[in-house]
Amino acid sequence: MDISSYIIFGVIIGAILTVNILKYLRRYNLKKRMQKAKKSEYKAIEFMQNKGYQILDLQKEGSYTLFIDDKPHKITVRADMIVKKGNRSYVAEVKTGEKVTSPKHTDTRRQLLEYYMVFKPNGLILVDMERQKIRTVEYSILEYDKTVYIKYLTRIVILIVIGFIIGFLTRGG
Repeated sequence: MDISSYIIFGVIIGAILTVNILKYLRRYNLKKRMQKAKKSEYKAIEFMQNKGYQILDLQKEGSYTLFIDDKPHKITVRADMIVKKGNRSYVAEVKTGEKVTSPKHTDTRRQLLEYYMVFKPNGLILVDMERQKIRTVEYSILEYDKTVYIKYLTRIVILIVIGFIIGFLTRGG
């Protein structure tokens, strides 16, 4: 074997080692992040209780059907916590880290919106365990105009009353 064969062999071995080391480091970092997230979720239980929230459920699963080209696909989501304070229920999502603790972060925002659509809570809470902060999140696109419903209900009641009056006045006898 000449020197170029050794160089090629060395480059191949180096590439294989580099790829395997990078895979290991990615798995290691992911494992550390998951461990940190789990610890934060456990700490968040006590934190939320100290703030006056009652924990109703942990790791609550919900699902919906997503149709792609008319083919149904079951989508399952898992909320960190379902909590209650007063007579209002909330989905609480526990986050750690710099970006994801902001409701402005795209993935976090979409995740909370999906939770809202699946669990239909009275509100959404983002629990920032890095800063020990509870943030409520609301979406303007989910708000409904209560006056429209009140006007609609008023019209129905008026029609029912008019119907009773007409029925009373036109009864035989």
